[in-house]
Amino acid sequence: MQQSIAVALAGSMLLATPTMAQNQNWLVGAWTLVSATQTENGQQQDYLGPHPLGQVIFGADGQFSDILLRSDLAKFAKNNRLLGTPEEDTAVVKGSIAYFGTYTLTNDTLKFHIIGSSYPNWTDTDQARTVHLAGNQLIWENPAGSGGGNVKLVFERAK
Repeated sequence: MQQSIAVALAGSMLLATPTMAQNQNWLVGAWTLVSATQTENGQQQDYLGPHPLGQVIFGADGQFSDILLRSDLAKFAKNNRLLGTPEEDTAVVKGSIAYFGTYTLTNDTLKFHIIGSSYPNWTDTDQARTVHLAGNQLIWENPAGSGGGNVKLVFERAK
């Protein structure tokens, strides 16, 4: 009798394990930015302009990379990013952010360890985002955006 219970219990655990793992692995893959909004002092605005570009990639190995930018960034007049004018440099800094590192997902909390970032204040920091899946969209909120306020990003799985 005890052996039958142990076998049944082990079998049910084996059946449950892939489902639990699958629930945590829904994030793995590439996601394309659809919209980005920032709310600060009760005011909502486009974050990175009306048609932002971006992609976040989550690897099954726990690595991630995130690149977000304005779609209307002007090309550098001298065709050399090291020779940008102060205005060109400012536009790029205010209109883009990139960072990478490792991640873990527990329920609706996405925790990052940021190894490197174009916003140096985030380099070598740990941060958390609230995330959920709505249809084919990944929705995440960052209560402490690099430009202030609460930032809400909506991604769709890359095709």
